[in-house]
Amino acid sequence: MHQNDYKLTVIISTYSDRELVSKKLDEITGQSAFDSCEFIFIDACSPEHEHELLQPFCSKHLNCRIIRSDERISLYQAWNIGWKEARAPYVCVSNMDDMMHPKLLETVIREVGMGSWDVLSVLIARQERDSNWNSWDQKRLSRLDLNTRPGAYFAWRKDLNSVLGMFDENLVLIGDKDFWARIRDHRLRIRLIPKLLYLYTKHEQQLSKKEEFRHLKASERKLCSQKPYPHEWPRRFQWKARLCRSLPFKYIYEPA
Repeated sequence: MHQNDYKLTVIISTYSDRELVSKKLDEITGQSAFDSCEFIFIDACSPEHEHELLQPFCSKHLNCRIIRSDERISLYQAWNIGWKEARAPYVCVSNMDDMMHPKLLETVIREVGMGSWDVLSVLIARQERDSNWNSWDQKRLSRLDLNTRPGAYFAWRKDLNSVLGMFDENLVLIGDKDFWARIRDHRLRIRLIPKLLYLYTKHEQQLSKKEEFRHLKASERKLCSQKPYPHEWPRRFQWKARLCRSLPFKYIYEPA
């Protein structure tokens, strides 16, 4: 596929994630819409040199690129770099330790083609890094908690930067919430795809879980409270997610 024909760009930032590279590459190549998407890896000056493992993969697959920063950058700085470099009309993000359903990107591309959406997300379940980590087994999934807020995975129109601006690089922990607050304030067209297609991984090494970042999170919330728009997740999105959570599991389950 020619680079101008990509339907969706996937931004994946990596920092101290060397052990996850093989898992993530298998996850990407397992996507039913792999050839229709562009994948941009942002190496945030990782001390584990993930780019050494990613480069051979990107050399083999023309729809994959790696960009390495010469200095440590935040997650939102990395996302902005990927956003600027994206060649598809829609952009999305995925974390190294999270898991995309094999039909996730195909589903998002199909929904984009069916409606003029500004931002899309899917149902997201929270998982632990246990012995069944990343399994799409129906019984396991039915026991996981569903998020009622977007954040871990979402896709948006590339040209929204002219409407919203980009991710706030002054923020370290809650830049995704700030982004969604602006989406809410601008009353953009958002779509929740009512299928469980993404697994968000909770673990103690996440920045938001570390003791030294608690004060930073509080200061960022205070900073955002002074912004000229309500710093809240879209309520309509949360309501739809709660409604889906109350449905029989078979209605939101998508076989892998």
